[in-house]
Amino acid sequence: MEKLKCLRCGVEMEFVGREKIQLGQTGWLLGDLPNLLSGALETAIFTCPKCGKLEFFRGDFFDDEGEAPGGIAQTRCSSCGVLYEMDYPKCPRCGTKNENW
Repeated sequence: MEKLKCLRCGVEMEFVGREKIQLGQTGWLLGDLPNLLSGALETAIFTCPKCGKLEFFRGDFFDDEGEAPGGIAQTRCSSCGVLYEMDYPKCPRCGTKNENW
């Protein structure tokens, strides 16, 4: 498959992870009940490392796209280039602050 390019700046997009987006809405009369019945939409999320643009795609459109075991979203260090889990506050190799925090 051809790599995705950012529509704004042309840089290659990076895979962030898969997330389920909740469908439905909260109503005045029924509260959150419609959310429980409507389900969720699985999405694949990509980001541009240069401008920060996000792209969302149907979850089954990109199968096994660079996911870590357990499906935890990952980011690439801007200094040393190592790929690590996005919830770390800094790079485990060089200690550079995670720009996503």
